[in-house]
Amino acid sequence: MLEITEIKNGLRNKIKVNDLSIHNWYQFVLGYPPHLVRYYIHKFNITKKCTILDPFCGTGTTPVEAAKNGYPCYGIEANPIAAFASKVKTTKEYDPDILSNYLGFIEESAIVSFNYLGLSDPKYSLFKTNTTLQPICIKHISNLSDEQKQLIPKGFICPNPLSKVLLIKAILKMIEDETIRNFFMLALASLIVKVAGNIGFGPEIYRKKPKGDIAAISNFLAIAGMMIDDIENSSIEKQVTILSGDSRSIDECLPKRLMGRVKCVITSPPYPNEKDYTRSTRLESVLLDYICNRHDLRNIKDNLLRSNSRTIFVTDDDEKYVHKFDRITSIANSIEDKRISLKKTSGFEKLYHKIVLHYFGGMYRHLKTLRPFLHDSCKLAYVIGDQMSFFRILIPSAELLGEIAESLGYKVDDVELWRTRSATATRMQINENVLLLSKR
Repeated sequence: MLEITEIKNGLRNKIKVNDLSIHNWYQFVLGYPPHLVRYYIHKFNITKKCTILDPFCGTGTTPVEAAKNGYPCYGIEANPIAAFASKVKTTKEYDPDILSNYLGFIEESAIVSFNYLGLSDPKYSLFKTNTTLQPICIKHISNLSDEQKQLIPKGFICPNPLSKVLLIKAILKMIEDETIRNFFMLALASLIVKVAGNIGFGPEIYRKKPKGDIAAISNFLAIAGMMIDDIENSSIEKQVTILSGDSRSIDECLPKRLMGRVKCVITSPPYPNEKDYTRSTRLESVLLDYICNRHDLRNIKDNLLRSNSRTIFVTDDDEKYVHKFDRITSIANSIEDKRISLKKTSGFEKLYHKIVLHYFGGMYRHLKTLRPFLHDSCKLAYVIGDQMSFFRILIPSAELLGEIAESLGYKVDDVELWRTRSATATRMQINENVLLLSKR
């Protein structure tokens, strides 16, 4: 097993080709790679009888790697599309022959439906996937509601690709078996992000040149076919459990039977910055009906760690948990003083100092409610980056989180440098660290 220092900085956060299987089905751009999970499982001497937890599991890097290597694991995620992806990726009971049969059904149904509705599909080449199932013809495309249209940022998808995505979704909804239907819905989510949408990540989501049309059928079949190939060539050794919930309240997420049993935590919470994580997944969340109106969006944000101004609400009170931490309050005050001196008056900028307080207050709640579930020998790894998003004032995130952890009865074993990365505004190299904790 390589030491972190033996991996070149530019490669540390890149997924290796041999690790793409299953992980690549649907990925969150800001995630960490599978080899980081393996590194800390090895470093912590975790056996296959030990329960692993990822309380901010995103699209499932830790749970998938645990499942592929036979470790019992729980993941918690508040963003529903990300939680859905983690569940689909870690499902054990897929039969590739049955999935191939359904893929043939989807292909033939898409051809019939596209022809009936007069939709051409450029560059379509018949995959000739055999099926014993009778194809169906979708004769009407149910459009998005006005509320859903308003939730998608302008220009994120063009009319023709949108119609094709909605038509394929209608075909998938006709599959009665939920496990099989969910498998192909994730393939559709991947199609939306990689092919249908006019979106890119750098790491902020941004709008790209409009795509007037796409080869929807060919690309969907290629994505789903790749996923089926992964199942044939990679095995999920252990079924893991993915839970939807707010990781600031672990006691409301994990079953009580896990108290004192978790021996390893490998995770990466959101960082305090201005990245709206719901915007990064907004297109597929709306198109797959995880967000149907602003009330749905608000409910999702209510369960998120307060890491950006778009998740701060007037009723929030997480800041009260960190008033005793002088370094945190000092940084927050410095940010507000800088805002005033620069005469910045936007509503977002006025919240910057609040983000710092609410963010670390939320992490205080997280670590406090997590502790009863940890085994006395538990080891924890938190991947967390320093930040300079708020008027270029440095937030040493790992150090501050370590102070909070020590106040709650944890021991800071080390702060390991994972990599350096370029700050968006200043191009300065800032640290992304791994905070190593143990239960004291």
